[in-house]
Amino acid sequence: MKKRIWLWLFGFLGFTVQAQEVSFLRLLDAHTAQAVEGAHVSLIWEGDSLYTVSDAQGRVELIDQDLLWIKVSHLSYEPYQKAHPKAGSLHFLVPEKGQLEEVVVTGQNAPTLSRNAVRQVRIIDAQRIQNQAAVNLKDLLSQDLNFRISEDGVLGSQISLQGMSGAKVKILIDGVPVIGRMDGNIDLSQINLNAIERVEIVEGPMAVTYGTDAVAGTINLITKQSQRRRWQSNANAYVESVGRYNTDASLQWALNAQNQLSIDLGRNYFQGYDPDGQARDLQWNPKEQYFGSLQFKHRQGNSLWRYRLDAFQETVKNKGAIGSFDSLLVPVDTGAWKYPRALDDEYLTTRLNHSLYYHNYPEQGGRWKGFLAYNYFRRQKFSRIRNLHLGTEQLFPDADAQDTSIFKLISSRLMYHRKWAEKFDYQLGYDFSWEFNSGKRIEGEVQDILDAALFATAEYKPWEVLSLKPGLRYAYNSRFEAPLIASLALRWEMRPSWILRASYGKGFRAPSLKELYFLFVDENHNILGNADLKAETSHNYQLGLSYHYDKADWHWQTEARFFFNDLRDEIRLIAILSPTDTEPRGLYRNQNVARSQSAGLNWNWRLAKGGWNTELGMAWIGLKNEYAFSDPSANQFNFYPQYRWSISYQFTKWHLKPALFMNYTGERKDLALDAEGNLNTRTYSDYTLADFSLQKAFWKQRFLLTLGIKNLFDVGNIAVSGTGNGGTHSTAAGSLPINYGRTYFLRCQWKLD
Repeated sequence: MKKRIWLWLFGFLGFTVQAQEVSFLRLLDAHTAQAVEGAHVSLIWEGDSLYTVSDAQGRVELIDQDLLWIKVSHLSYEPYQKAHPKAGSLHFLVPEKGQLEEVVVTGQNAPTLSRNAVRQVRIIDAQRIQNQAAVNLKDLLSQDLNFRISEDGVLGSQISLQGMSGAKVKILIDGVPVIGRMDGNIDLSQINLNAIERVEIVEGPMAVTYGTDAVAGTINLITKQSQRRRWQSNANAYVESVGRYNTDASLQWALNAQNQLSIDLGRNYFQGYDPDGQARDLQWNPKEQYFGSLQFKHRQGNSLWRYRLDAFQETVKNKGAIGSFDSLLVPVDTGAWKYPRALDDEYLTTRLNHSLYYHNYPEQGGRWKGFLAYNYFRRQKFSRIRNLHLGTEQLFPDADAQDTSIFKLISSRLMYHRKWAEKFDYQLGYDFSWEFNSGKRIEGEVQDILDAALFATAEYKPWEVLSLKPGLRYAYNSRFEAPLIASLALRWEMRPSWILRASYGKGFRAPSLKELYFLFVDENHNILGNADLKAETSHNYQLGLSYHYDKADWHWQTEARFFFNDLRDEIRLIAILSPTDTEPRGLYRNQNVARSQSAGLNWNWRLAKGGWNTELGMAWIGLKNEYAFSDPSANQFNFYPQYRWSISYQFTKWHLKPALFMNYTGERKDLALDAEGNLNTRTYSDYTLADFSLQKAFWKQRFLLTLGIKNLFDVGNIAVSGTGNGGTHSTAAGSLPINYGRTYFLRCQWKLD
């Protein structure tokens, strides 16, 4: 017994001495000087070895200094080995020839290197999110090609992709749909990036796999999953001169080899902004957000279970102008004065998402992957009369002044993937969603819609250089006749450095419950849904050619791509009766219009050498709406240009990184009807958004300080000419808000492990 105690004691002391000698070496990308996470590392001593994995900073822990060899393998890098590595040394991994891309999962039968994907998948990685100091998805996509973002003071940020509205863009988080579309759009400022590892974007229809809404494209946000150490934590603080104050923190804890737990909490606050510093009714409304997530992962044998809970609450205050309720100061009988009052609106949004994910890798081969999710979205509107002298308030008694809209979604998807022989693999799956919408502005106050589908995709390689990927989806919908959806994609590696991609996809968008059953009639609105709406359908064609070249320590790649969308039965809010002096509300109703089209040509170029990384992108996007088809004199596309440029450099010695992002959107024209029903041209002026950031790392990369300037050219509202009535949520005639001007920011990040 005593012998065991002494052995235990000496073992403990030996461990303590070793623990005091813990040090690290770091693995970096030879082209970008960025940390390489997830590399498989073998540390070899005389007669012994140890297997480990590099962490998020590219670090590998060393306990013994007398190593004979280090051997490294990674899916995206060439095999690496080094004799007698020393603590603190840097090791640069060379990317596989032509493979700077990451692994992608969106629309894939199995995780695939992006350059090997049959359809082009664009990745916005964690490093770019970091460089931009992007807080939410709106911040991030404002510097991306083919996207156009505008702002509504009440409904939040709105998006278009490939010239089509955000109603036709599917937004997912780990494959689970995001719900809560107001006026057809998801407010991108409600999607925080604190727990997001990367964003994958596929342009064009992905309806075979993801169903409705995936017409213009699919945006899939991938949450952080990797955990290399027993526990790790981080905290972030962000301050912007316009009055944005954000904080968040996270903790990841590996309970044991089978179980992991992570928690994220945060608060974002924006005090509001108006160009007129004295105004009470602000153009950019004050906003406060609280958010958090809880994730638990359990691995058992060949199965992995993951449960994730996301909670979000946002309060937006839309303050009325002084005297918006009482326009004049008037005396009363008592001789006292009646002080002015204002009518204030408050919007409270609550999101609650439960997701249970399942992965299984049977020993006999194949792969199961699926999820079961419940999403809850509630938006409440409160209208209050506020006495600006006494500071008191009361609910506005009008019957339509208070409103609550609730969306609920039960969804599930299960897929089975298997490789059959060397040239063929396939994926089979089902997709299920059951959505409920309730509120007093919904006909009958409660409506639901159910969609169930079976889908299949396959990838066939008749030759090593050629891949064909067909897909088919058959669906049942409880409200309309769902079309049969088909797609076909091709990838041809013409030469080792040349890749040709071509695809055809049929997309569809089911009418939303609000479009079918919305009924809003009051003194200011007269809007009707339409239960007879048909689903929107589209035909998308894409053709792209890419080239990559590697030489020594530098890499560059370029790609040109053409797309064309032909959209049928598009759902629009149409003025059945234009506003008049006797009926200023007019009458609006959702209807299918005959046809709309968009087309475009994109060119992208990227160069990486040492610490340099620069990208240049150009796009020409053309739109032709239903009015152009009805007017022979206007039967043409209205094209507008877009240019994007970014550059960054990593000073490895000083742990310093400057980065610059610029995005120019050219003058855009569109056809519209004016209040008298006449066809005119609506013109949106051009603008340039530019951001600059400077990062500095301290304390062995554990503390990161970023400061910079957003909106260098001080863009606010852009001019809009020829504006017609535009619908019920159009902006004020003559302008469209894009940003709130030039601001300065500071971001601090702490990483502890």
